[in-house]
Amino acid sequence: MKKFVLLTSLLLLASGSAFADWAQDFEELKSIPRSYEDSGAICEEVARLDMQKEFPAPQYKVEVGIAYGDGSRTIGELDIVIMDLRQNKVIKIAEVKCWKDVRGGLKKAMDQRARFLKYNNSSKPLFFRSTSSHQAFERELFDEVEEFFSIAQKGSASQGFDVELAYTLKEMHDHRTDMLRCQSQGLCAKP
Repeated sequence: MKKFVLLTSLLLLASGSAFADWAQDFEELKSIPRSYEDSGAICEEVARLDMQKEFPAPQYKVEVGIAYGDGSRTIGELDIVIMDLRQNKVIKIAEVKCWKDVRGGLKKAMDQRARFLKYNNSSKPLFFRSTSSHQAFERELFDEVEEFFSIAQKGSASQGFDVELAYTLKEMHDHRTDMLRCQSQGLCAKP
C-alpha cells in the first residue's frame, strides 16, 4: 500500500511539473512583443499559451487584449478571446486575474463579465479592437459567445475561479521579472 501511495504521488508530481514548464513557456514568450510593466500581463500571456494548447490552430485563434467601446470611448477590455475560425465566431471569453486578493480578483472578473454582457446585448454599435495590433474585429463575431470563464494563478480554483494556471502568484512575479530582464538585455521582443 505504501508503494502504491508513493508511486501515485510521484506520478502526480511528475505530471504537475509537465504542465508547469517555465523554460518552454519562456521560449514561446520571448518572441512576443508585449510590455510586462503591467504585472497582469505575464498572467495573460501564460493563459494565452495554455488556451492555445487547448484550442490549437488552425481551427482556433486565441487573442489577448481586445478592447471594446461605443465609438466615443473604450468601455472595457477582454483578456482572452477564443475564436473558432471554421464557424467564424468567438466561442469563449476569459478574464484573467492574478491578484493577491483572489476573491477580489474573482469579483472584478464577474463585474467585467456583466459589463461586457450588458453592452454586447444592447443595440448600441460597438467596436472591437486588439490593444496590441489594433486589428479591428466585427461585432457579429461576438454575438453568440458560448462561455465566459475566469482564470487565475495556481490555488485559485478553490476560491471560485474556473481555470487555474500552473504557477503561483510568486512564480508569476518571478516570471515577469525574467521577461523584463530579457527585454532590457535585448534578448526578448519589445512592444
